[in-house]
Amino acid sequence: MPEPKTREDYFAAASRHLAKAVHLAGYAEDLAHTPNGRHKSSDYAAAGALHADIARSAAAIAQALPETPEDTNV
Repeated sequence: MPEPKTREDYFAAASRHLAKAVHLAGYAEDLAHTPNGRHKSSDYAAAGALHADIARSAAAIAQALPETPEDTNV
């Protein structure tokens, strides 16, 4: 996957990582309710938290970038 460069790229990356975080959180919750999966749930929850952190970071970068390339002519 190419490195994000524009505001839209960073918002797209944030969206992808948020979706992954939600998926992993749901999977961790499901595992937590099963006797044989309980020991794995914290690993999936941690991976989901990492994706949530990446989503927040990408969204923050996107917010800091100009809306259009023309906005960089300061």
